[in-house]
Amino acid sequence: MGDVKLAAVMGLFLGRSVAVAILVALIAGVLVGAIVIARKGAKQGRKTAIPFGPFLSFGALTAVFSGSTLIDWYSSNFLH
Repeated sequence: MGDVKLAAVMGLFLGRSVAVAILVALIAGVLVGAIVIARKGAKQGRKTAIPFGPFLSFGALTAVFSGSTLIDWYSSNFLH
């Protein structure tokens, strides 16, 4: 449940930029998971445990430095 607590604290500190952090964390986690499966094979790769906390931290850093810029860009281009 540490990932849930980390995500909750990120939501308190990042505000609306937490959406960017979660999205970046999910994309980074999927990419690393795909690389692990490609290297180890599907059967053994699925059994490999990969912690999600570092990806949440990476997403939080991305949101801190460019979260509001990404939200403004998305809002102006896709939400008319």
